[in-house]
Amino acid sequence: MKVLYYNLVVLATIMIVPLLMFSSTDDELVYAQQEENQTDFIDIQERMNLTLGKPIYTEIFTVPKSQDDNLTSSVYSFSGNGNLNGMKVSATGNGLMVPREDGTSSITDGRALFTSENGSASYSFGAIIDIENNVTRHLGAAFFDANATGNLEILKSIVGVYKALIGEKGIFAMWQLK
Repeated sequence: MKVLYYNLVVLATIMIVPLLMFSSTDDELVYAQQEENQTDFIDIQERMNLTLGKPIYTEIFTVPKSQDDNLTSSVYSFSGNGNLNGMKVSATGNGLMVPREDGTSSITDGRALFTSENGSASYSFGAIIDIENNVTRHLGAAFFDANATGNLEILKSIVGVYKALIGEKGIFAMWQLK
């Protein structure tokens, strides 16, 4: 009986020791892989920084006053004239402005059109709007369609981010994400 017990202990030891060695080796490999992934992630983060630089488009515009302030949502419309990398451009557009629970509003389903002397470019947009010190601020994104023509072809399929400040007049600036 002692021999059988001894053989079982030896057999168990022979089976468990390699498993323990493999397990610790596997843990070390996983840890090394995690360190490598963390280093790669830090490298990726450093390459992902955005530098907006100079806006590609600036505009001064007017916004018509809302007809009824009691609406839960309303159509937001705008028109203006601006400068796109030195070119004169007219802009028109509209979207659905929806109040949100936190006191801000959002613009959804926005569509706009840039036109120049010999070109056009359309885009969809969305924004978040807040009001502070009697100045309305829009922060949004614009997604240009692939149908840009003429001297506005440079806008074909680009993504822009923008900021608009509206007090007595509206000031708008858009940057291209690269």
